[in-house]
Amino acid sequence: MKSGLKGPYRLTADGIDAAILEAEKGVFALGHEDYEGRFRIAHVGRSDLDLRKALRELIGTSASFKYLETPNDRETFEAHCELFHKFKPPGNHLHPDRPKGTNWVCPRCMALQNR
Repeated sequence: MKSGLKGPYRLTADGIDAAILEAEKGVFALGHEDYEGRFRIAHVGRSDLDLRKALRELIGTSASFKYLETPNDRETFEAHCELFHKFKPPGNHLHPDRPKGTNWVCPRCMALQNR
């Protein structure tokens, strides 16, 4: 199943800096490549401000990452929800939160979640 994300890249400071050149919002998937070269997603997430910073905080949790920049907060939230529903990653136990101050619902399940 294709994710539509760029990568994979090594989840290291050098790997992050080589892939993402400036602070951007977007979504990401953490995981590893299996013996057949397929990327196995273990966790999905998003950053509403800076993907580089968010990924740097996750160094050591997975071998690799994939990512996609998004143009605005709503598309970031919706892309996060899509990845969550499409891949059902074992590292994500709860539905993605909507950004604070919004009443957006998940485009897949119509959940209005904010913990």
